[in-house]
Amino acid sequence: MLVNNLKVSIKNNTILENISFSLNKEDRVGLVGINGSGKSTLLKAISKNIPIDSGEIKLQNETTGYLKQEITHEYFDYTILEYIKKEIGIDKLEERLHYLEKNLIDEVMDEYGELLNQYLQMDGYHFLDNLKIVLNGLNVKENLDAKIKVLSGGEKIKILLATLLLENTDILLLDEPTNNLDLEAIEWLENNLKKSHKKMIIVSHDETFLENLTTKIYELENGTLKEYHLSYKDYLKEKELEYNRNLETYLKSSAEKEKLKKQLQIKKEWANKGAHKKANNDNDKLANNYAKEKTNTKDISKLAKEIDAITLPNFEEKKPIQFFFNFDNEKGNKDILIDNLVCGYDTFTTPLLNLSIPFKSRLQIIGGNGSGKTTFIKTILKEINPKSGTITIGSGAKIGYISQDTLNEDINLTLLDYLKKGTKHFDLSFVFILLDKFNIPYSDKDKLYKDMSPGERTRVNLAKIALNKINILIVDEITNHLDKEALDLIYELISTYEGTIISISHNRKYNEILNPTLTLDITNGFVKRY
Repeated sequence: MLVNNLKVSIKNNTILENISFSLNKEDRVGLVGINGSGKSTLLKAISKNIPIDSGEIKLQNETTGYLKQEITHEYFDYTILEYIKKEIGIDKLEERLHYLEKNLIDEVMDEYGELLNQYLQMDGYHFLDNLKIVLNGLNVKENLDAKIKVLSGGEKIKILLATLLLENTDILLLDEPTNNLDLEAIEWLENNLKKSHKKMIIVSHDETFLENLTTKIYELENGTLKEYHLSYKDYLKEKELEYNRNLETYLKSSAEKEKLKKQLQIKKEWANKGAHKKANNDNDKLANNYAKEKTNTKDISKLAKEIDAITLPNFEEKKPIQFFFNFDNEKGNKDILIDNLVCGYDTFTTPLLNLSIPFKSRLQIIGGNGSGKTTFIKTILKEINPKSGTITIGSGAKIGYISQDTLNEDINLTLLDYLKKGTKHFDLSFVFILLDKFNIPYSDKDKLYKDMSPGERTRVNLAKIALNKINILIVDEITNHLDKEALDLIYELISTYEGTIISISHNRKYNEILNPTLTLDITNGFVKRY
């Protein structure tokens, strides 16, 4: 595949410009960049889901498969099997082949042979077995006759991913393929893609996934693309070296410019004071020579030109991460005791859970999708009543919670009103100092919360709980949808937070930084202490 001078605009806003690159045999490219840099736009342009303004995309007889983000309502009454077959196109192929097989005459033999060849290329005779292997690898528990409409949001995403993996395409365009996958499914997907000979462009905020899978990195920044023929880890090292080189150049240029400005100011001051007058001490030759130098108008003009000639590079220094909570460390019991607890609903319950969570513990909750991890958290938060058993929370505990579902009942509030709601001791200046650390500008204060991106909403929710004095932090998949800059902030928070952390995450780097003292395997109620 060859992309040449590609330009893409959305609503008269140029998103990508002068984008050129090639995708060679078995390339697995990691496409990186901050949120809003155009990563998804580029994938949609290549897959012809959006039009391009100019340039060209040469596929060279190749086909592309793009990971869709949702299943539309028109397919909700299809079964899993019916939907995947329809999307791949094997349903009509099978139907036509069956018809021709019953009516084999000379006139249809050419058509039959051509369709049979297509069917063989799609591995049609093993399609059902391959489908079961993929769905099992992705931990889809529903049977193939289950309707799409009964699936959870995460399960629908898995069906879309399974469809893409089974398609007979040459190039995979994967936009956040690990979102909504549990750790076992992520590792299965990673191994599956490694074995594939297809070309790939992968957008993911899972740094471990990128490091283990990609062969090169393409970076989008300010609408342009830069290639790094490096692993993801080496790319990060090179970016750090680039930053340090640019910082050194910037500081040297700035210092030189400031030095010349001071010299120019001194010369102008001497000229204005009439530096041509005789120095106070005729014997002070140094003073006389200095005075003459300052009054030389040619020197002043030359110096001004030298200053104008110094162009400072377009460079922005990184803001140091100085994240903190208004931490409540007042006296009082802050432990949590889980005693013979069963969580769930009428159609689902967890195993019996017994667990002591001392203050300052770091609890990691693991288990497959649908095993009850979020249900357990909502039971602790008293949003769901336990089926049986008890949860005892110390009187000194102050809990802050960030959900993976950032769209809640407050979606129609402005950012400012959203932050005010439920927040004690509201200090507007402190709020926007805090938001600035999350790259949320003051000008967004009147923006509707629902109009913010998922990553922005997560950052806002982090800032909101930082305003309140909490000592127990409960987080549910907060790394989804965040760019690297925001993720680094989360990692800093997790590594430095002094209170209890109760956490669900399938992000392997996050879990390594969490360094849990307790792990609850909710599938079987097993507790491991480190």
